[in-house]
Amino acid sequence: MVSTRTVHEEHRPPFEEWLASLNLSESTAQKLRDISHMPDKLLVGQEMVEILHQLNMDDATLQAALVYPYCQQHELSDAEVAENFGAEIEQLVVGVRRMEAIRMLHNRKQSESKLSAPDEQHIDSIRRMLLAMVEDVRAVVIKMAERICALQQVKKADEETRVMVARECATIYAPLANRLGIGQLKWELEDLAFRYLHPTTYKQIAKQLDGKRRERAEYIDNVVGSLQDLLNNEHIKAEVYGRPKHIYSIWKKMQKKRLTFEQLFDIRAVRIIAERLQDCYAALGTVHAHFKHIPKEFDDYIATPKPNGYQSIHTVIVGPQGKPVEIQIRTQKMHQDAELGVAAHWKYKEGSAGKVSGYDERINWLRKILQWQEEVA
Repeated sequence: MVSTRTVHEEHRPPFEEWLASLNLSESTAQKLRDISHMPDKLLVGQEMVEILHQLNMDDATLQAALVYPYCQQHELSDAEVAENFGAEIEQLVVGVRRMEAIRMLHNRKQSESKLSAPDEQHIDSIRRMLLAMVEDVRAVVIKMAERICALQQVKKADEETRVMVARECATIYAPLANRLGIGQLKWELEDLAFRYLHPTTYKQIAKQLDGKRRERAEYIDNVVGSLQDLLNNEHIKAEVYGRPKHIYSIWKKMQKKRLTFEQLFDIRAVRIIAERLQDCYAALGTVHAHFKHIPKEFDDYIATPKPNGYQSIHTVIVGPQGKPVEIQIRTQKMHQDAELGVAAHWKYKEGSAGKVSGYDERINWLRKILQWQEEVA
C-alpha cells in the first residue's frame, strides 16, 4: 500500500486538544494560543507544525512554523514576532522568507520557459544561492514543510500553477531533503510533485498498487511472520515490519531498470530493525541461509554509507511462491537517521536562544552536507 500523510481538517481536534498533543512547554503553548485567530492561517500553520513535530523538531521551530503564515501575509511584522516570540523565532521566520526570493526567481524562469524542462545550470545557481542563505538549517526544514503544504493547497489550482509549484519542489526541495537525509520530507515532496507533473502515470501506478493491495498485504504479513520466527529462533534481537511504498520511487526504479510494474522487487518490501550493528549482519546471514537471494541486488550501505549518511543493508530474496521480496536491514538509530536526517541530531535547549554547544561546528558540518553534487538515487 502507498504511504501518505493525508490532512483531514474536519478530523483535526479542537485547537486546545491539538496543542496539548504536542507536549510543548507551557510558555510556548501560550504564545501559540495568542495567535490562534484567523482560521485559514492557523490551518496552514498547524499542518506545518504537524509535519515538523513528526521530525522531532524543537519548540522554537514549531513556533516559527505556526507564526510564518501570518508573517507571509503581513498580518505580523518582524518587530511583532521579535517582541512576542523572541529574536530566535524572528530570525527563523526571516530565514524562511529569504528563500521566497529563490522561489520567485525559479518561477519566473519557469514562466519564461513555458513549462519546458528546467535548465540544470539555472537550477544549480538556485541551489548555490540557497546554500549561501542558510544560516540556520531549521529555516530550511520549515520551508520544506511549507512547500509540502503548498503542494496540497494547489490541488484545485490551474494546471500551470500546479506544474510550477511541483517543478520547484521536485528540482529544489526534494533533492535538498535527500541531501539532509530527511526521508519523511523527501518522499512526500517527490510523490506530491510527481502527482502534478505526471498525473496519468501517477494514477496508473496508484491503481496498480491498489488493485492487488489485499493480496499483497496478506503475502507481506506471511513473509514478516516467517522472518520474525527465524530471527527469534536464532535469538537475534530484531523486529520485522512491512514497508510502505512511494509512487515516485516506484516510477524512478521502473525507468532506471527498464522494468514493468510486475517485475519490480520492492513492490513487496519488508524492513528489519535490529537492536545492534552485529544483529544486522546476523539477521542478514539468517535470511540468506533460509532464502535464495539475488546477488546483483545486494548493497551494503552500512559498510559504505550514501553521501547523505544513509545506512542500511539492501537485499532481495526469492520468497514464497517464487516472488522476489526486497529487505532492508538497519539498526533503530540508522532508521531514525534515515527518516529524520539532520533533524534527528539537531537538538536545542529551551531558554538558551536555541543554541547548543558546538553550534558553529554543526553549521559548518551542515554546509559541507549541502555541497551540491550529482543527485544520488
